[in-house]
Amino acid sequence: MALDAYLQLGDIKGDSTDDKHKAWIEVKNVDWGVTQPRAVSVSTAGGHTSGKAEVHEVSFDKLADIASPILFQTCAMGKTIPKAKFEFYRADGDGVRVKYYEIELENVMLSSVRPNSGDGGGLINEKVHLASSKIKLTYTKQLIGGGAGGSTAGGWDSAANKVHA
Repeated sequence: MALDAYLQLGDIKGDSTDDKHKAWIEVKNVDWGVTQPRAVSVSTAGGHTSGKAEVHEVSFDKLADIASPILFQTCAMGKTIPKAKFEFYRADGDGVRVKYYEIELENVMLSSVRPNSGDGGGLINEKVHLASSKIKLTYTKQLIGGGAGGSTAGGWDSAANKVHA
């Protein structure tokens, strides 16, 4: 099953023709995460001590498209993009597309753009890495009867080392 996900990256235009995501970038795969380093020592309360959270760069795979040259150029320039947003969709019980996950980034820099000759399918693929100072994740529950239910959000401001929601 193909991933149904899109990226809006500042004013960089992609090839999407989806009704809700015209000119967004279509993505094939997205990877993100956070690590909480632990100190070797134990606190006086008996638990581990923590360090500063290490929010990983968000990386994604895509096919070469109209955005490709501009992504390459923007990375080479070291230009900061104010905001980026990924939206992820899946079908509900009635087959209707429902947005169930969203990743919002602020103060975004393209830290790596790696085109490659693909997986043998004859198309150029790209792996792109985004570094950001703030990340917000939102999950929306899918109702059994169809449609979207409530949502929950969480995030992190790496520059301030505090919650960003």
